[in-house]
Amino acid sequence: MEEFDNKQQNENENKTAPSGIPQVLEDFLDADTVEEKRRILEERSSEIDERTLLNIELSLDIVAKNGATIDDRIGYVMYYLRTRGRFETTRLR
Repeated sequence: MEEFDNKQQNENENKTAPSGIPQVLEDFLDADTVEEKRRILEERSSEIDERTLLNIELSLDIVAKNGATIDDRIGYVMYYLRTRGRFETTRLR
């Protein structure tokens, strides 16, 4: 049992950046475009816990819904990013 606990702990440490921030959150915050952010959420949603999701929502100025599951909240963030991507342009005005 102790061997399993050590393996689980090592896997969790690998997903955390040296700064103590979960790697998925660091990658999300460093993404330059909405598309990159969406891709990170789609590919790595299994790595997102409650605290990480709350930080993602705060970075986007989204208010977390009370009682919603993590999957529902991730779905809402994806919806928000798709909508934002439609109106965000890369051309200069």
